[in-house]
Amino acid sequence: MGQTTDLYKGLPENVKAFFDRQYEDSYRLLDASRHPRTGLYADAYMTLGDNPDQRCSIAATGVGLIGLCSADLEGWDPDAQEKAVVTLEALTGKIDGCRPAREENTGFFAHFVDMDTGANLNSEMSTIDTSLVVAGAMFAGEHFKATAPEISEMANQLLSEIDWSQVVADKDKGIINMVIKDGKGALPLTAYNEYVLTAWLAKVGNPENKEVQELWENTFSIDKITELPQIQYRNIQVLTDGEAEHFLSSFVHQFPFYLVPEYAESDVYRTFYENACMADRYKWKELNDVPSYVWGYGAGPNDGLHGGYHADKINQSPGNVASAYIVAGFLPVYPAGIHDLYALYRLQIPYDTYVNRGDVKDENKFRAAYRYGLHRYSWWHLEQPERWYPTKVTLIDWSSMLYGLTAFKRGMSFFTDRLKRSSRNA
Repeated sequence: MGQTTDLYKGLPENVKAFFDRQYEDSYRLLDASRHPRTGLYADAYMTLGDNPDQRCSIAATGVGLIGLCSADLEGWDPDAQEKAVVTLEALTGKIDGCRPAREENTGFFAHFVDMDTGANLNSEMSTIDTSLVVAGAMFAGEHFKATAPEISEMANQLLSEIDWSQVVADKDKGIINMVIKDGKGALPLTAYNEYVLTAWLAKVGNPENKEVQELWENTFSIDKITELPQIQYRNIQVLTDGEAEHFLSSFVHQFPFYLVPEYAESDVYRTFYENACMADRYKWKELNDVPSYVWGYGAGPNDGLHGGYHADKINQSPGNVASAYIVAGFLPVYPAGIHDLYALYRLQIPYDTYVNRGDVKDENKFRAAYRYGLHRYSWWHLEQPERWYPTKVTLIDWSSMLYGLTAFKRGMSFFTDRLKRSSRNA
C-alpha cells in the first residue's frame, strides 16, 4: 500500500485510531454522495436528508475522482478503479442517457448538472469548476494508468477538448475569466485566487497558445509568486486578491497547494502557505473563550444559523463558524493540527460515542450531522442547549479533509507525483 510518513507512524495510539477513522470517513462521505449509475458526485452530502442529492457539482466530481485514488491506495474500496472508469465515461458522454452540460464552442462544463442526465441546472459554464474536474480526471488517469489506461485516455480527451484560451482576460495582469458565455470568457477576476489551477491547466492543455503561456509566466509561475498581491496580519505576510484589507478564505490557499505541483514544491509558496495557516490560527485566538483547538476559516453552508453558504475569512466570518477540514488541509505545514482535531473530537464533537438519554432527538440529530466526522461547527452553539446541526457538507470544501489527511499519512508526493506525470503525458 506504499510508505507512510514518520509523522503518521509517531502518532499516539489513541490519536492514530481517531486519524484512521476520520481519514477513511473522508472517503466514505464522498462515496455516499456518488450516483451509482453515472458516477457523478453530488454538490453536498445531506446530513439530515436522502443521498445522493440530485444536483451534481462538476467540481465535486473532481474531488470524488481523487478520493477514489486514496481509497484504492488504502484498500478501502475494491471497486475504486471501476468507479473511476464509470465517472470518466459519464464526463466524456459515453453513458447512455447522461451527457453533462458543456459550453458548445469551448467545452467548459456547467457548474451544476443533473446527477442522472447531466442536464444543466440553470448554472454558469464555470472555468474553475471545469479545472477542478479535469485535475481530478488527470490525477485518476495517472494513478490507475497501469491497470486501466482508458482513464488516462479519457482524462487527456477532456483536457484537449477545452479551449483554454478563453480563460485569459489579461495575460499581463493575471486576470482570469470566471465563466464562459456564448463561447467567450466573461466575469474577469484579478489574482491571487484559486484560479491558479485554471492558469496551470491552461498552460498544460494548450502549450501552443502564446497568451495562455504568458498568462502563467507573467503572473503565476513560481518566480512570480512574491509579486502577487499581499496583506499583513500581525506582521504575517499572506497572499490576497489585491483588495485593501481583504483576507481570503483559507481554502483559496489550499487548492493550489494540493493541485498545482509547482506550488506544492515551491519553498516560497510553502512559506506563504505557513503564513496563511498562522494568520488563521492567531485570528481565532483573539476571540474570547475559544479553545486553542478551535480554528479554520473555510467555506461552507450555514443553513439555519447565519444564512446560507459563506466563504469565511479573517474579519468576515458571521457567527465565527469554524471548519475542521481547513485544519486538516494545513497539516503538511502544521502537523500539530491533528491534535487540535483530536481535541475537538474528544471534547466537543464525539460523533461516534455521543449519548443524550434525556433527549434522543438531539442525540440522533447530532450523530447524523457528524456521521462522517468533523466538519463545520459553531463553537458557541456546541455549548448551548439548542445546538446548530449542519444540514449538509459541501464536497468541494470537504476536499481539504481528504487531501490533508492523505498528505499527512502518505506525504505530499501522493499529489505532486501524479499531477506532474499526468501533465507531462498530456
